[in-house]
Amino acid sequence: MPTLIAAIHQPAYLPWLGYFHKILLADVFVFLDTVQIEKNGFVNRNRVRTPSGVQWLTVPVGMKGHTGKTIAEMEISPAAGWKKKHIRTLEMAYRKSPWCERYAGPLGGLIEGAGDSLADFLFEMLAYFTAELGLSETRIVRASELAARGRREDLLLSICKEIGADTYLSGAAGKDYLDARGFEEAGVRVEFQEFRHPVYDQGRPGFEPNLAVVDALFHLGGDAVVSVLRRSGEG
Repeated sequence: MPTLIAAIHQPAYLPWLGYFHKILLADVFVFLDTVQIEKNGFVNRNRVRTPSGVQWLTVPVGMKGHTGKTIAEMEISPAAGWKKKHIRTLEMAYRKSPWCERYAGPLGGLIEGAGDSLADFLFEMLAYFTAELGLSETRIVRASELAARGRREDLLLSICKEIGADTYLSGAAGKDYLDARGFEEAGVRVEFQEFRHPVYDQGRPGFEPNLAVVDALFHLGGDAVVSVLRRSGEG
């Protein structure tokens, strides 16, 4: 029987390259918006490299009562100026990059068009990135549109069973905490992502890894980014 590989990950703002490597390897990617937001995590923030160094870009969200809400229920705070600040920072960081003309306008439009819902904004942005990277063959599903519920491994396994996956692709960190026995007993094989961060020309001396995907996109272009992602998993 054909293998259906599922990857499951929380939403992320301007996700890093490893996020898209996981999407590349999966047949179905589940946008896990039914869990709580992690404070100071990467759901609503990420890093870019500017002429003055690495800088955080954070989408402001209302954290009051967040422990009783899922990511799908979180709202973007109407904080003054964050959209203009993010657009201006991206322009400052990448105005001299080879692909600035291609991506600056659309990304600025996505940021400017962000509404109240954090999850809706991040899902729309993810759709843009997967299209530009040529990853549209991977089906992307919002967990909030599935019936699966539960905690930790129970939730992940429930999602896999609902979408008909026989293989669950975990991030490498899952080796430290994931109990695979329940998956195996349910007939779902667990695999772990092998990702080595590629090194590419960032237009400045040295190299800063683990930045938002926009760094590679502006410097390399979508086709080249996918090529380095494919090579990053080779032995």
